[in-house]
Amino acid sequence: MKFTGSDDRLTLSFAPRTHTLKSSGRISDVFLCRHEKIFHPNKGYVYVVKVMRENAHEATYIQRTFEEFQELHNKLRLLFPSSQLPSFPSRFVIGRSRGEAVAERRREELNRYIRHLTHEAPEVAECDLVYTFFHPLPRDEKAAGTSPAPKSSDGSWARPVGKVGGEVKLSISYKNNKLFIMVMHIRGLQLLQDGNDPDPYVKIYLLPDPQKTTKKKTKVARKTCNPTYNEMLVYDGIPKGDLQQRELQLSVLSEQGFWENVLLGEVHIRLRELDLAQEKTGWFALGSRSHETL
Repeated sequence: MKFTGSDDRLTLSFAPRTHTLKSSGRISDVFLCRHEKIFHPNKGYVYVVKVMRENAHEATYIQRTFEEFQELHNKLRLLFPSSQLPSFPSRFVIGRSRGEAVAERRREELNRYIRHLTHEAPEVAECDLVYTFFHPLPRDEKAAGTSPAPKSSDGSWARPVGKVGGEVKLSISYKNNKLFIMVMHIRGLQLLQDGNDPDPYVKIYLLPDPQKTTKKKTKVARKTCNPTYNEMLVYDGIPKGDLQQRELQLSVLSEQGFWENVLLGEVHIRLRELDLAQEKTGWFALGSRSHETL
């Protein structure tokens, strides 16, 4: 399928240029990560979309509104019969649902739509309309910043690191093959590079975890260097003997909305060094990488 500038049916109103599989690279995965509230040019929500391509070292992130997804679907309907396309989520909202709840529900529905679309026949999934839609626009590059994500010493892509510091208060206990980690407070986080307060949350893994199946997270606190969570994170089915071989990796990150979340501090806790016959509560120093005990 070829686009012509004179045929508006085959172009997207928000895309200044046409892109193809050949020019952009084959898409291997697409996922709507989250929704973000916007106020310009209109008040509403955009969806942050992670796009992975074959033979690419990093993902690209784009922003698209529900209306832009709907435009893509409407243009595809002009080119292909409905039987070749997945059904599109309804734009109508029944009842008095809150904006955030509607945006999150639509994110889930759009993820299902995109998953089906990218697995349709090649003439649909690999057409120019689809590849143009998922190609970064100038506004995406502006939102992401002009500098790429930093590389680690071995050349691989690494998580952006802000100024690390502060302490996290935890309460850790073990009973009936369950490990309980109460994330209580954090104090003394550093400001972001732009001088603003972070939007911090806590993420933990129980190492070793090569498949990343033990990830747990707290809610996100807004605009604070001293958040309070009081959230209990529980690992079930952990034998006591296995516990001795485990290490708790706790990271504090700032949710950045569009770009990669920023690491604010990290601590590694060897569980064998704790006497978990009793509940242990204390403060842990956050660094770039450290081993601490209570």
